[in-house]
Amino acid sequence: MSRLKNLRCYLAGPIDHAVDDGVGWRKEITSWLQKKDVIVLDPCDKPIKNSYFSEIEEEKLKMMELKSTGRYYELTRRMKEIVHMDLRMVDVADFLIVYLNPNITMFGTIHELINSLNQRKPTLVVIEGGKQNASNWLYGLMDYNFMFDTFDDVKSFLEQIDNETIEGDLTRWVFFE
Repeated sequence: MSRLKNLRCYLAGPIDHAVDDGVGWRKEITSWLQKKDVIVLDPCDKPIKNSYFSEIEEEKLKMMELKSTGRYYELTRRMKEIVHMDLRMVDVADFLIVYLNPNITMFGTIHELINSLNQRKPTLVVIEGGKQNASNWLYGLMDYNFMFDTFDDVKSFLEQIDNETIEGDLTRWVFFE
């Protein structure tokens, strides 16, 4: 059986302060997820192709310029649209894969993580350097069994969900026939 087929997965993780705009890990996991017929919702490759909603590459540079030149009104206007779109993708996702790197400043990622947990979605968190590097606060927010040391660990877990080797926690996972 393929329990993951046609489920939607949102990929949350740092963009602003990530060296590669957060694109690298997303491309790698997207390739794996698509082989499982998972629909990927990626904030670095939004389903609406309009550069105004982009937050990487040239658009990221434009926003950084707006900030550095004190053009906060324009920055706010642009970012409100991006925040709206990204949180909407969290809303429609069936599950999330979240990448946390304690060495990178993250604000949007934490917002998305909290929204997902509040919606009781399966929220799988990969922590750079392993679970031992997670904030103690995170242990109070979520089940440590959904924190992973590596993306390979997440893939292994999802593989077991997909082939029903392990039963998904039905208070979080919803599988439609």
